[in-house]
Amino acid sequence: MRFINWIGELVGSFIPVILLALVIISVGADVVGRNVFSAPIFGASEVSVLAFVWLVWLGVIGAAKRDDLMGVRYFVDLLPPRGRRLVHATMNVLVALIAAGVIYAAIMQIRTARFTTFMSIGVPKWVMSVGLAISMAAIFVMYLARAWSEFRQVRSVGR
Repeated sequence: MRFINWIGELVGSFIPVILLALVIISVGADVVGRNVFSAPIFGASEVSVLAFVWLVWLGVIGAAKRDDLMGVRYFVDLLPPRGRRLVHATMNVLVALIAAGVIYAAIMQIRTARFTTFMSIGVPKWVMSVGLAISMAAIFVMYLARAWSEFRQVRSVGR
């Protein structure tokens, strides 16, 4: 379990910080190069777009790991313990189902974007959709595990 938590921290928190630094550096260097030296950095905008997209997708994993994706906790916490657990379990299943739908959409994007590339850096555009599929797969697994845990606790609270 500690290894899984370590991977979650690495993928959901540490790597997004590095990607944010890459975005800031590439955009900043391109702006300075363009405005001060009249020489833009070839491919900097595409690198920053790719880094930002992956930053968002991996950051979603970190937010899900910290249980920061849902904003209805205030109202759910007003319920009695058994009702609270049942609502949490149901919400976790719904989030997992939504993630499964997004995985399907990401796969369709990957299939249709196979033949296009970023012009200056030559990276295929489907790489962005892979990040979406990976983050949604992680969320799918996390939220199904949470739902399972909540449903088990609903049964134990009811006894």
